[in-house]
Amino acid sequence: MTKRKPLKFNWDAEKAEKNIEKHGVSFDEVVVIFKDRHALYFDDPQHSQKEIRETIVGWSNARKKVLTCFFTRSEDVVTIIGARIATHRESQLYDDSQDIDHQIER
Repeated sequence: MTKRKPLKFNWDAEKAEKNIEKHGVSFDEVVVIFKDRHALYFDDPQHSQKEIRETIVGWSNARKKVLTCFFTRSEDVVTIIGARIATHRESQLYDDSQDIDHQIER
């Protein structure tokens, strides 16, 4: 079994501050959803003109909420672009995709 390298995270400090002001979610905090083995990943072709962007929807134990993060990746570096509390629709998608054991754990 090969070990996977841990992901490295990167972001623009100014954008991170603006994200906290606008959405109340820090980039430091949203990193945890990348460890959620039940997280959902989506391509984001609407915002991928200059670079390939993706979206992850995952659980934050600290908040007891589903969070959404927009990011790009290259090699083993994830660059966070934005993060927020998941919309009702995103939370529903996340919940609907989970097995019953995981729903009980939360």
